Parts: sequence; C-alpha cells; structure tokens
Amino acid sequence: MNKSKAQREFVVVTLIALISIALIIAVYATLLGTFTGGDVGVVTLTGAIYYSVDNSTGWATTLGGIANGSAWYARFNVTSGGYSGAVDITWWLQKGGSNMTPAVEQPTSHSLSGGVEAFYASSDGTQGSNYNWGQNATAADNYRVMMRVYTA
Repeated sequence: MNKSKAQREFVVVTLIALISIALIIAVYATLLGTFTGGDVGVVTLTGAIYYSVDNSTGWATTLGGIANGSAWYARFNVTSGGYSGAVDITWWLQKGGSNMTPAVEQPTSHSLSGGVEAFYASSDGTQGSNYNWGQNATAADNYRVMMRVYTA
C-alpha cells in the first residue's frame, strides 16, 4: 500500500510541477501588444515608346515607310508619374518580333522626376546623344524598340 501511495504522490507532484511550468510559460508568453505599420504606397511607371525620324519632331508610337538604314530614334514618354529617383534602363531592338542576334542594346542611366516627362535611348537619357536605331535596321522587316526600367 505504501508503494501505491508513493506512486500517487509522485504523479500529483509531477502534475503540479507540469502545471507550474505551463503557467510560467503562459505568463512569459503574454501578449504585450499588436502594432500596425504605416501605409506603403507602391508606384509604377506608365507610358509608351515613341519614334521620330529626326530625333526632334513628329514623335509617334509607330513609323512606316522608312528606308533601310535610315535614321530613326526612340524615347519614352512617361504619362503617369509617381516614381522619383535614379533608374537604370535597358533598351533593345527587335526584328520581326524577336530580339536581334547579336543583341542591339542601349543602356541608360537617368533620374526620374516623379512627374510626366520624356527620356531618350541615350547613355544619360538626354535627347542630344539619342541612339540611332536605324543604323541596325538594314533589312526589310518590322522593327521595334523594347525597354526595361529598374530602380538604380
């Protein structure tokens, strides 16, 4: 009988110890608070690529009737601003809907104002050194300029 009583006491003491540990853990893990961060406004860049045969006037989303090897230029018109800061841009030429081989690319580093603006396919985004894509369009086909803009 003593053995059974000792076993019961052991079980009771063990349960009391487990309950005590659980209460300590529960007290330790008491919720101290819930916090909400401020809003994060995500912006994007909206616009279109425009072309011109003289890099100055007549900017349009398409060109037609251009002779092989004749000059033509591209720029991007930002129509809905939002992002302000430095960007890295990769422009590239496609022929017949596929990338040219070897690749014809023009990298650009530019700083966006956050508003409506235009930037060009030149190393610094300015008009004066805009890339002449026509020098690579030497066979009859449909060509187009593509671009990607990344935060710098």
